Amino acid sequence: MVIISSIRMKRGFLLNINDGNKRDDNSDATEKSIIKNYKLDKIIGTGNLTEVYLAYNTISGNCVAVKVANKTKLRAYRKEEDILNEKNIGLQLNNPGHSNVLRLLETFVDKENVYISYEYCQYGELWQYIMPFGFKPERTAKLYLAQLLLAVEYIHSKNIVHRDIKAENCFLSSDKTLKLGDFGTALALSSTKCTSKNCKLSCPCRFNMVRGRRQFKYYVGTPQFMAPESIKNQPVTFSADIWSYGCTVFQVLSGFPPFNAPSEFLVCCRVLDLKLNFPPDFPKLAKDLVLSILKKDPYERPTINAIKQHEYFKDINFQEIHKEFISSTQLLSLTELCLLKMTESYKGQFSDEYIDNLNLSINTKLSLKRLNYDIQRRIYEGPRDTWEEEFIHHIKLKNDSTSDLNK
Repeated sequence: MVIISSIRMKRGFLLNINDGNKRDDNSDATEKSIIKNYKLDKIIGTGNLTEVYLAYNTISGNCVAVKVANKTKLRAYRKEEDILNEKNIGLQLNNPGHSNVLRLLETFVDKENVYISYEYCQYGELWQYIMPFGFKPERTAKLYLAQLLLAVEYIHSKNIVHRDIKAENCFLSSDKTLKLGDFGTALALSSTKCTSKNCKLSCPCRFNMVRGRRQFKYYVGTPQFMAPESIKNQPVTFSADIWSYGCTVFQVLSGFPPFNAPSEFLVCCRVLDLKLNFPPDFPKLAKDLVLSILKKDPYERPTINAIKQHEYFKDINFQEIHKEFISSTQLLSLTELCLLKMTESYKGQFSDEYIDNLNLSINTKLSLKRLNYDIQRRIYEGPRDTWEEEFIHHIKLKNDSTSDLNK
């Protein structure tokens, strides 16, 4: 167990990580000297450059989640701005805060690391509870999707776009309330305005200058959940989050992201080509909802109010959603248990004899359809020698999409 003690906190200390250890003559006037005692226990999460610890605050007596980012790594990968952005976005969302948005508690530094303390979510990530054939029971899944929609509505009311909505960034608190977190790539829309009269693909507004190097400003997030305009590095709007929300609905109810491929490039190709294939047991109304959301044109996607009024959510009272008890127990049918066992033990394509035996044990046509669907999906998404054909096909379509890319 690691103990962090006697940390000197400075108001606005994260404004410049590189100068974090410097002091001025008026430091006594600007610093608030507080003894901070955090006992860091086990690691409960990891990121590209961060680790998240379960920690005990000896002052408040509460368990919290502490994200630790090493300063040297942040500088080496030019990610200082990301951690600063996460702090600033968190402070904005804290005012007044929302029950479905992860609350930032405090931030502080020492000589080696930057620390961000969040409320602790005892049940971890929503992603952990999604089985190979989706989250069960479906009613609980629907409640979580409704709570996620309220979280997105709140951050949009703050003029903030999350840019990385997915089940892995949704956390479950001690009372099983969903909380949207991980705002490291979130963006305030007030900072995205372009003054150019001819804003195109090469416009300076679409790039960040980091130590003399240009970086895409809007190609941010997880490719399987990124909107087409984000993949094209076009200016972001609230519609990008709506797209990611639709992808998350697919992920929660099916058990996997909607656009998977052996490489990031092919993922982007499939997003741009809108290659979407639903499992045979995907709920009909949910399928209609996802199709209404996943539109290439961001202006054709529904608003949050329109999603609330969709037939899929007709039995959800968004005003009193937090009053409905959410059980942590997932009651599975015999068919679902058999499918779970099949998907866990899958090591290649099933033989005809194996499927025949499954048919005798389950005797459910829909289950067999789903099993065959998963076989074909794994072949389609996994490493294979025929990916060049898809690459060539996409290149052939380049001329048709060039004009669209330059918009």
